[in-house]
Amino acid sequence: MAGVALYNAEGVQAEVLWRSRENHTVELMTQVTRLLELSRVTQDDVQAIGVALGPGSFTGLRVGMSVAKGLAYARQIPLLAIPTLDAVAHAHAYQSLPLWAILAAGRGRYSIAQYTAKRGTVQRVSAYALVDVAGLIAHVTPTGDESKSARAFFCGDVDAALARALKEQLGARAVVASPAHTVRRAAFLAELAWGRWQRGEADDPQSLAPLYLPHESVEGKDARPEKNQ
Repeated sequence: MAGVALYNAEGVQAEVLWRSRENHTVELMTQVTRLLELSRVTQDDVQAIGVALGPGSFTGLRVGMSVAKGLAYARQIPLLAIPTLDAVAHAHAYQSLPLWAILAAGRGRYSIAQYTAKRGTVQRVSAYALVDVAGLIAHVTPTGDESKSARAFFCGDVDAALARALKEQLGARAVVASPAHTVRRAAFLAELAWGRWQRGEADDPQSLAPLYLPHESVEGKDARPEKNQ
């Protein structure tokens, strides 16, 4: 999924989402231009740029980051990077269950992180991790004296095969977002970037680099994410 959104003090002004299928290089700026035209906004009106930090696909992150840096540098405006999993989780800020955000990483691997939501605010409570399906189940399964009936909510890149595996392994404990709710929307990333910008935050375009999770973290039951990182 690729997407761009325009956000201001009144909220989302426009959003374009599409399945790029590795055509980011030729499609992204075309869609940015289209978005501005639909909103009757020029590049000179844009006062800050938000961009996905990752984890995610190598091509998608590289192209998105390059375009965002170019726009921010050309206009000398703030650049604000948002962890992709944080944006996925933010779409479910009013979900009461423990929340697992998931991004497909290819070859049966998934980038994951756990979140809690309270009063419309989402907080990450685990480190980011790169796991296979068995590793994901191991992260979610309670240990020790924890309740074996605890439920969890899964969102993000949960295709039919993964949803089936979660249901088979976790049964009624697994609550999976509907297909429409699993789409990664640029509007939620824009909302988080807007919040950072309103707090006076910004990232250094020269030192900012995409977040790629190391392959070494693909493990089974021993690969539980550390808390509060």
